[in-house]
Amino acid sequence: MERELEHHKIKYAICYVNLLNRRNFYGTFIVLLNTIKMALTKQTKGSQTEVTFTIAEHEAPSTAPILLLGDFNDWQTNDSSCQMEKEGNTYVKRIKLKNGKRYEYRYLSEDKGWFNDHAADAYVPSPYEGIDNGVVDLTTVGEKKKVVKKAVKKTVKKPVKKAKKDDLKKIEGIGPKIASILTEKGIGTFKKLSATSAAKLEGILKEAGPRYTMHKPGSWPKQAKLADQGKWAELKKLQDKLDGGK
Repeated sequence: MERELEHHKIKYAICYVNLLNRRNFYGTFIVLLNTIKMALTKQTKGSQTEVTFTIAEHEAPSTAPILLLGDFNDWQTNDSSCQMEKEGNTYVKRIKLKNGKRYEYRYLSEDKGWFNDHAADAYVPSPYEGIDNGVVDLTTVGEKKKVVKKAVKKTVKKPVKKAKKDDLKKIEGIGPKIASILTEKGIGTFKKLSATSAAKLEGILKEAGPRYTMHKPGSWPKQAKLADQGKWAELKKLQDKLDGGK
């Protein structure tokens, strides 16, 4: 009798342990099942993005077929390609969409009606009062930051042309020092000297100092004109008649 009682105790204990293990198993299963939720995943390739719409079985309003309707299929309820496919404990639909746009959408259960996706990127008012549509936002998908390169202007240094100078010492009455003074005043060529009045030349000499006032520049413009024209023979005859440029 005692042995039989002991046997029943052991059998009862084993059953109790099995019961606890079952509870743990089903509890874990329920927890895992509840972690499967609505999801919206995207995989971009080139100018398109494959969007995967997922609904957990326990989130579906019923076991009836579910349609995915939106801008991408013109909300056509009679389009069989809109029906979501059953994959394990989820309903799944994959659609390739063009980047750079926003697409409104909703789910439609054949026996329970419309319902929204909790994983949508955003929500916008639908044409029906008090009802929102979910949004798949692909406006920024695949965008590349444009690197604006600042144009660097290359400064091309133009060769500085040296001002043309004539040998003013060829003019009777002009020595190296006076030639330098005239050049500093911008009169460095025969042509410019020929166009300068005697009065102005006298003023330049006076400004240079008393030692230069003794020079008489009256013939300098005429000599310079002959030199500028290359009439060297005539210039020589004129200079032979002059006395120190006077």
